[in-house]
Amino acid sequence: MSTYVAIGSICWDEVAGERRLGGSVLFSGLVALAAGWDVRVITAGTAELEAAAQASLPGVEVIVQPSEHDTVMAFPADAELGPKAVPTVADPIDIAAAATHLAAATVVHLAPIMGEVTPELVAAVASAPFIGLTPQGLLRTRRPGTHELDLLEQPGTWWADSTSAVVLSEAEYARMPGLRAGSRSALAVTRGDRGCHGWCDGEEVDLPGIDVGPVAPTGTIGAGDVFASALFLALAQGLPFAEAMDRANRRAAAHVATRP
Repeated sequence: MSTYVAIGSICWDEVAGERRLGGSVLFSGLVALAAGWDVRVITAGTAELEAAAQASLPGVEVIVQPSEHDTVMAFPADAELGPKAVPTVADPIDIAAAATHLAAATVVHLAPIMGEVTPELVAAVASAPFIGLTPQGLLRTRRPGTHELDLLEQPGTWWADSTSAVVLSEAEYARMPGLRAGSRSALAVTRGDRGCHGWCDGEEVDLPGIDVGPVAPTGTIGAGDVFASALFLALAQGLPFAEAMDRANRRAAAHVATRP
């Protein structure tokens, strides 16, 4: 059985006074599990988060590095706009916490949501057969003196040459106009209900959105992570880029259509 190792913070998503588990590794791990892969999620958090994560991810091996705080993402009432503030942040992921699982990894998904993946950790996974990255957590910052979330004005792309595929949102991609797919890597940009756009080894794919009807207020949370996981799985299995993009686009639409 192939092994999918997702590294990043499971968090608490707070929307309209309600709190539920979220984070890229949570959503991507569920996609890989549904595809029949052996899934391991490496994260950091409190004992409360560890217990909740274990209960929410049956069939997934969840490795939780102890942290004084959990990462908390506070969303506005219209959750489609994304999180507005980050009251607390978990510790960075310790390389040692990941090391024993990397030898078995077919796919490593580096999935930071608030700076928890470091350059040292990226270097440590360099020998994995396939490395996927959703870099949103490397592009975010908190406004000085507040917990309000913002994007870095000039984020670095030091991670670009270390990956097999990168997935980011349209807003994130706009901050990095010089980012391009490499000769052996893929780059995909998600556009919400307008579909996706991507490049790989000289090939360009542009797919429209898929009509899913009315969407719940929280329905889009995790859609980009679902897209990324589906794309990484397809590419790692050797599917052509256009077919992999189509599969990811459809999988993300299905997530939005069914999420309460």
